Amino acid sequence: MRVSESACLQEALSVAGALECVVRRCVGPEGGSVLFTKDTGETLITRHGQRILASLQLDHPIARMVLECVYAHDRVTADGSKSFILLLATLLRGLRDSVNRQHKAPWNLATPRNLANRLLAFCWKELDEIIDHDVVPYASSFFLLNGYRLEGDVLPALVRGYVAGRLGVGQAQMLTPLLCELYTKVSAESVTAEPLTFLNRNFSLLHIPVSGLPPGCSQVVEGIVFARDWSVWREAEGPVKALIVSQSLDEPLASAGENVSVCFQQDWLLRSERMMEARLAAMLSLGPRVVLSSVKQPERVLQWARTNDLAVLECADSGQLELLCQLTAADTPPLQPTLRVATLSFCHRLLPGGGGVAHLGIPRCGFPRAHTLVLCAPTAGVLEQCVCVSRGTFTMLQHLCQAVLRGREESRQTLSLDDSHTQEAGRDGACECHENHDKCCMSLPDQSQGSSSSQSRSLASPADLWEVILKAGGVLPVGGVFEFLLHHSLLHCRNHGDTGSRRLLAEAVLSMLRSLHSHKRRYFLQQHARVMTELQLIRGSHVVREDGSGVRFGLRAEGSASLCVEPVCSKHQLVVSVLQCVSRLLCVETILYSPVPAHRLPHRCSEESEEEDMQH
Repeated sequence: MRVSESACLQEALSVAGALECVVRRCVGPEGGSVLFTKDTGETLITRHGQRILASLQLDHPIARMVLECVYAHDRVTADGSKSFILLLATLLRGLRDSVNRQHKAPWNLATPRNLANRLLAFCWKELDEIIDHDVVPYASSFFLLNGYRLEGDVLPALVRGYVAGRLGVGQAQMLTPLLCELYTKVSAESVTAEPLTFLNRNFSLLHIPVSGLPPGCSQVVEGIVFARDWSVWREAEGPVKALIVSQSLDEPLASAGENVSVCFQQDWLLRSERMMEARLAAMLSLGPRVVLSSVKQPERVLQWARTNDLAVLECADSGQLELLCQLTAADTPPLQPTLRVATLSFCHRLLPGGGGVAHLGIPRCGFPRAHTLVLCAPTAGVLEQCVCVSRGTFTMLQHLCQAVLRGREESRQTLSLDDSHTQEAGRDGACECHENHDKCCMSLPDQSQGSSSSQSRSLASPADLWEVILKAGGVLPVGGVFEFLLHHSLLHCRNHGDTGSRRLLAEAVLSMLRSLHSHKRRYFLQQHARVMTELQLIRGSHVVREDGSGVRFGLRAEGSASLCVEPVCSKHQLVVSVLQCVSRLLCVETILYSPVPAHRLPHRCSEESEEEDMQH
């Protein structure tokens, strides 16, 4: 079925508006939850954007396109699924209203597709510079020169803001210290983004869920915990050798490389038994105390282990075994190519929730120091949500660190080029250039004077990574500060892009916040007026009072303990992803309906695929 541009816009707006009604009340730490029910009577109560969208079981082709865009954005930032829907619906309404207004003027006809393409072109060419020059300097000035001291609390504030928006304030108070502790213990002495990359890539191997226990029982333990109990358990203290096998030790003789001819059954069994004994004797000569196997072993192997006081773990996760081999630099014996030998610092048996699990220690040798997050919750549904949010936290942090460190490196290169140009231009030209730069970026003198030294010095401790992010303007308070700043910048930055595109995007960003706070209109107006007043203070004066009360962005005065922040790069990526989605939606010319049900879209969390239809 061929559709016109106006009909395509209306179809996309109908879909986005329906999704907006579902997620609107779930946004922010004070948002509510959505109740889903299955035909079997099972229920799901959640406020996590990805789980909500996956549980709707959408079949509409436009809706599936929207979800594909949301999932693509989530794979990058693990943040902003609900805000994506809100901004998308608001921007589509703005496009519709703009087209209707311009159609009344015959000298300037515009189509939805043309407007969407202009917005996307503005995004690629101008948006980065606007955010870098008119949003980021405000963030760094605020956190550096006001009364809120976040130098040691950037990570907790980031994690708290992320978790609270998906699980609520109560869950954030419990989960935030655990996730910060896991990062701190794994990072050891590393001062780069490598610990976050390690945790994000291996989180499924570095956590175990335990249902039936209160959340207060959750903890971070040293080493790797396998969600399997020991088949044969023997206490082992101190450093121990472990044999890691990936196949049954009772394989047929032919698979071991023997040339077998026709023989009697008794002869076969006798030779097989002798070879088995020789293989076990060769393994025992390596001096192991633990045998770790990714497959089930025969009973006589277990009996051999009991006789020789060896602990045996069967059916262990192959991914965890591979990670253990990498962290311990496991060796392969010359005469045993199917075995690997690793050294463990300890070998324990934990009993979380009444069931036993294997707990293995990794010798400490710098980064990374393997630790496992034991997550406890009273029900399986709550536990799945905690696991999904914990995984997303490290994806968000990794994206933030990579973005800030990349920008820091680019700034360093730009600074080197500026220094060389300054030497050639002379002192007068350099002063004039510096003055113009201050006016454009609206940054404070302290920040500009210290940028060279802060970027050139090397990081000395893990805390410096978050201090660099703070001083680089990588974070902002939650609650709409980024949207207010971007709205103001788009309206007043006259040298970037065409006026129509900037105004359309600025109104969409502000309208998203207005619709979000529709039940608290007075609060929205107060916050908007307060942020605008504080922006004028920053622009008009370089002086901040000693008590730090010059700029507060409307936050509560309790201090950093109650402060939640969010990454600027995630918000920036959100705007880019939504503009790409709008352009993609409005490029549709034909909709083909297939009688065959389409395959469901891939999700970040595997547990989301278990949820069914929503019933109100």
